[in-house]
Amino acid sequence: MNAKDSKDQRKDHARSTTRDTGARETSNGRNGRNAQQGQQGRSAQHGSAGQGAGGGRGGDDGAVYRVMVKMRVHPGMERDFERTWREIAATIARQPANVGQSLAKSPDEDGVYYIVSDWENEEKFRRFEHSPEHAANRMRLDPFRDSACTSMIPMVVAERLGGRPALIPGRVRVALYLNEPESDKGSIESAYHQISTTLAGRTGLRGNELLRSLRDPRRYAVLSEWDDVPTYREWERSPEHLPTTSPLARYHDKGLGIFGSYEVVAAY
Repeated sequence: MNAKDSKDQRKDHARSTTRDTGARETSNGRNGRNAQQGQQGRSAQHGSAGQGAGGGRGGDDGAVYRVMVKMRVHPGMERDFERTWREIAATIARQPANVGQSLAKSPDEDGVYYIVSDWENEEKFRRFEHSPEHAANRMRLDPFRDSACTSMIPMVVAERLGGRPALIPGRVRVALYLNEPESDKGSIESAYHQISTTLAGRTGLRGNELLRSLRDPRRYAVLSEWDDVPTYREWERSPEHLPTTSPLARYHDKGLGIFGSYEVVAAY
């Protein structure tokens, strides 16, 4: 038996075990201790560079195709929207190509939500995107959202430091949008590593990811996760916040609002 056959068998065995037992594993961030999150008999982890989400799932190169959707929900409809999203997410979780999903709510902008879904690769996501199931899901969500305030950003997880975060409601996700000049290639990744090294061990920080847009390779996003709102607010107001993150300040993409902070309200 050659190395490739052995690797394929291990992948098949891992997927079979996940389907049969309904177990889902996730890392708790920096120290890599495991926490159980049994849900829909699927793995729902975020990917890391060189290792697909869900313990080896992802594209052939280990990359994960991520779709981030920002939307504003009509006032008074938030609870019904969250319930409907959970129902839809449960059906999407049964898609073999889906790696994981999460729903986050902004603590600063009324009615603003941020949906993240991870897929093994772009081809499989596009196949689902054009399916009757996806069309039906959109019809269910349309009554809740303001179409003028809805946007979708597809991207590939380029790098990840700090391990895979646990998808636990109450956590805070922060998305920082960046735009790299053509004449300054590689500068954002360099600044990201510099900042992440400085932040290693920061209380309350579960981990962060550098994401590159598939539509425009000059556009990036940094997605970080924090224990809760008070922990993130403490960091945001601390005197070291701006000096630490200053290497990325000149790349802020003002056209996308620079950044958004969101509280996780549900995850699969």
